[in-house]
Amino acid sequence: MSQNARDTAPTSRHGVVALSDTGAQWVLVNMAANVADRLQADAAASNHIGWCEAQHRAIVLTDAQVDHVAGLLSLRDGSPIDLYATPAVFEALSRSLPVLPVLQHYCGVHWHIIPVAGETQCASFRVEQLPHLEFTALATQGPTPPYLAEHETQSAAGHSIAIAVRDRDSGQRLFCAPGAVALGYTELDWMRSADCVLIDGLTTWPADEPEDDWQARRKVLLGVPRARKAGLARMALSAPVMAW
Repeated sequence: MSQNARDTAPTSRHGVVALSDTGAQWVLVNMAANVADRLQADAAASNHIGWCEAQHRAIVLTDAQVDHVAGLLSLRDGSPIDLYATPAVFEALSRSLPVLPVLQHYCGVHWHIIPVAGETQCASFRVEQLPHLEFTALATQGPTPPYLAEHETQSAAGHSIAIAVRDRDSGQRLFCAPGAVALGYTELDWMRSADCVLIDGLTTWPADEPEDDWQARRKVLLGVPRARKAGLARMALSAPVMAW
């Protein structure tokens, strides 16, 4: 990858989502600095997502982009963090951007590996606090964090993932890809089966993919690609969802 390609990747892509199965326990997908500040400053928001009283705070990371992990250090005072991420993301946050070693000296971090790595493009996992939700991680193409050396991004999969979530009680599905630059045919198949889709505003997909094929049947919540906003409906799942 050329240096120019790395430099042109957007660095302001917050994409933080809060998910729950019953509304009592929550998991945050990514942790931007502005969201961490809001949780500290707004007691109503913090209490609403069951954050203050939680014995363990659960976070799923879709990548190691600074805007998706910068808020982690703001959580250093409090209960331990249950962190779900791929091996590539854990590696980046342990060595290149050593957030995790710092947190270990404060609240502590419990590692939960999402096994998307090498040639493994898809993996299912569970978040312990949310037993009614099933999670699937899908490898996606995402921007390379500028702080990573080029040789650190040669892995076939795991530096960027999308999250597909199914509510076991209602059967409803969520597709969340906050940092993806491009989606392939596999990810689009999962998107078509979703009731609620959250994607980055700059995300693209194959040119031969008929847009109306999924737009007419699927419901998009936010972050719709700029060229594809017309005619898209909005829908919230029966399970609680919040996004920043």
